[in-house]
Amino acid sequence: MALQCQRTIIGGASFRTFRCIWMLEELDIPYLHLPALPGSPDVLRYNPVGKIPVFVDDDGFAMYESAAINTFLGDKYREECPTLVPSPGSHLRGYYEQTISVLTTELDSQGLWIHRKHESMGDVFTHIPSAVEHARKYFNKTNRSLIQQLREGGPYLLGDEFTAADILYVHCLDWSKQIHGDTKWKDDDAVLTYLSRCKARKAYCAAKAVRKMERSTGSIQIESKI
Repeated sequence: MALQCQRTIIGGASFRTFRCIWMLEELDIPYLHLPALPGSPDVLRYNPVGKIPVFVDDDGFAMYESAAINTFLGDKYREECPTLVPSPGSHLRGYYEQTISVLTTELDSQGLWIHRKHESMGDVFTHIPSAVEHARKYFNKTNRSLIQQLREGGPYLLGDEFTAADILYVHCLDWSKQIHGDTKWKDDDAVLTYLSRCKARKAYCAAKAVRKMERSTGSIQIESKI
């Protein structure tokens, strides 16, 4: 599908695309949502690896990887919301980049994604029970450090302000719950309070509504805020 020159997020909202939809809602800027599947022509046009999400800006600039997209959006639309992504060069930005790296390369890639690849997607990537068990343990190990960070700094991961790092963390926690990987944190009051606080945000509710609409309609294209 040839896209018109308008801000577009490509990918099903049940995937990591949800993170970017939430970010766009936090910024309260117009966007078009195209809920394509991984490896589909609309995705491969911009990402040769075929993974989602893909973001296409209103000037035609395209990029992929949810954390990179959200950081780009926070920098570009700093006037709309200056606290979602800390200012470049600041100590807080360094802390943000460090936290984002842990979330993406450790909690997500080494924990959740390895688990999914070799359990629910085992028919594609081969079933490896030992890898699944290791991934579960690695997730819990990494998550303990993030919970400690939350307790020491709170009420959000970086301190007083909600940031794009919280978007990734909430999504990862929800993902772990879906695969019954929440046994080590499901009764943790600090985590549960944190999740309730983040999910009470208007932007989270709006992103959740986009995902619900996508699932109920199965439509090719959903417009938001246009």
